[in-house]
Amino acid sequence: MTALRTLVLSLGLLAGSLPAAGHAAGWEVIEDADGIVVSQRPVEGRRLPQLRAQGEVEATPLEILAVLLDVAAYPEWVPDCAEARLLQRIDAWRSLIYTRTGLPWPVLDREAIVEQEVFFVREPVLLKVTFHAVAAPELPRARGTLRTGFAEGSYTIEALGDGRRSRVTYEVQADPGGSVPDWLIRMQSRRNPLETLAGLRRQLEKTRRD
Repeated sequence: MTALRTLVLSLGLLAGSLPAAGHAAGWEVIEDADGIVVSQRPVEGRRLPQLRAQGEVEATPLEILAVLLDVAAYPEWVPDCAEARLLQRIDAWRSLIYTRTGLPWPVLDREAIVEQEVFFVREPVLLKVTFHAVAAPELPRARGTLRTGFAEGSYTIEALGDGRRSRVTYEVQADPGGSVPDWLIRMQSRRNPLETLAGLRRQLEKTRRD
């Protein structure tokens, strides 16, 4: 990672963590449960909002990173994840991943080919994991699925002062494509971000027991 890229990312994360009125005004809180706050905000040119979940996790940033890099275990904690596998290790901190999301019948499952990258902004206290869907036309679509054309997001992980907890901010914006009922979109808007952080907490507890 170049010094300029690190600086730009650090400034972006700092701006995102400040309670500036203009930044906060764009988000609408839609759920607040178990210490996890879920918000949404409209995105120009997109039919679905950007979603964000924020909450504290009893783990260090590096412990959380280990869970995020364990792709094969995603179905254990990522909501509705029916399948996940590592397709390619592009370099030390960049990977190509396959995920399949199970949806209620008669809606087809959605699959995505995702590029994931890890940024050590201020190691070990501030990390960011980004992901975005890529087309990958050379990889055939699985039967019974539609491929998601647009999806991007991130996990920003910041250590808290006690050295045992971290604040995690999960952001995601996606368009599943095809025909998806409005009721399902509304449900997912509240449920997916909340359950993602709740699932991350549970998986960290499980890894400690194991």
